[in-house]
Amino acid sequence: GINAEYGKQVVSTQSTGILSNEPGYYESGKFGIRIESLVEVVETSIGPDDGKYLTFSTITMAPLERKLINTELMTSAQVEWVNQYHLTVREKVGALFEELGKSQELKDWLHTMTEPL
Repeated sequence: GINAEYGKQVVSTQSTGILSNEPGYYESGKFGIRIESLVEVVETSIGPDDGKYLTFSTITMAPLERKLINTELMTSAQVEWVNQYHLTVREKVGALFEELGKSQELKDWLHTMTEPL
């Protein structure tokens, strides 16, 4: 996978495609915790000059488990990234739930899981 930090990641490369983003925490010889999601490499205008640049657009749309998030260990930029990601999940998955006629209970769960941190 890609070892990436939260926030906007900009790369200058010719390749495109789908990659696995797997940030995690590991205690040697004890355990590891990893959040795995898929990202698509897409073109962006963000870069140090007028060159062609690529960035990552998250494909995986599932709420992060709130019980595992300790905002005291996060920067404000990381908290904002999670909040923006959860807003996107709520909008996209919520629309799919509506289209598929999913239960109000499931819609309420999604709303709760994607509240701002």
